[in-house]
Amino acid sequence: MASTNRTQSRSFGEMISRLLHKDSSLGYVLLSPAFIFLAVMMAYPFFYAVWLSFTDKQIGAEANFIGLLNYTKLLGTNLFSKTVINSIVYTTFALVLKFVGGLGLAVMLNRPFIGQRVIRALLLLPWIMPTVFSTMIWSWLFHPTFSIINDILVLKLGLLAEPIPFLRDETWAMTSLIFVNVWRGVPFFGITFLAAIQSVSTEIIEASKIDGASRWQSFWRITFPMILPVVLIVMLISTIATIGDFDLPFLLTHGGPNNSTTLFALTAYMLSLQSGQIGLGAAVTLTMFPLLIVLVIISLISVRRQEAQD
Repeated sequence: MASTNRTQSRSFGEMISRLLHKDSSLGYVLLSPAFIFLAVMMAYPFFYAVWLSFTDKQIGAEANFIGLLNYTKLLGTNLFSKTVINSIVYTTFALVLKFVGGLGLAVMLNRPFIGQRVIRALLLLPWIMPTVFSTMIWSWLFHPTFSIINDILVLKLGLLAEPIPFLRDETWAMTSLIFVNVWRGVPFFGITFLAAIQSVSTEIIEASKIDGASRWQSFWRITFPMILPVVLIVMLISTIATIGDFDLPFLLTHGGPNNSTTLFALTAYMLSLQSGQIGLGAAVTLTMFPLLIVLVIISLISVRRQEAQD
């Protein structure tokens, strides 16, 4: 009986040993929980949203398949055209400003100075601060009546004759929205770019200086090309997050005035949850998908080309 138990234990141990030595099989086994989680939490909602976009689903009613009618209906609405233009303007200006500000911040923080670690930690506060809390602060700063910015510029300094209509004017509302997004995003860009810059070998930089290159030339011809893959990935992540931003326009401007700050996510919310047109709202969100796929492909191709050149 004891010999039988030893034989069974040895057989079980050999089976486990063979399984562990098969790297491919073990990899699939270990990754299977993550795949199941992604399938349940991401793939199912996505494909369900695709199905809803082809139906006339409304709150409290059954869904009927209508094909591309939701998409053709969107193309004929003024709200959707404004949403597309607003999203392009918002994403483009925010990305450019975050890139410029983040790169300048990284270069500045890369130089040694007193209190460098403290400054780095403090600069992360806008990014790590909860969106709701920071947006409430900015909505108070931009308040039409109680704005402390207007109070200083108009009453105390006398630089302006009239208060700035931060949230009441269409242009100023979009400008304020972009400003808050940049304020939140620049620290992430700066710290990420700083980590990439510090990974560049100092020997290469010193060699370029010996060859007569200035600091400006060394940065743009050596450092920046070497950190370009990181820059592209950060830009891609920020593009996806910015074009699908919901928290800032919802909390700060509510899409106004006159739908001048409505973005894709906010328009989908207004149509699906406020108006009850679930299918139409799903169609709005999915109009972003082809653009995001193109951006991902372009970024990955650029990163691979850059890595091949290096």
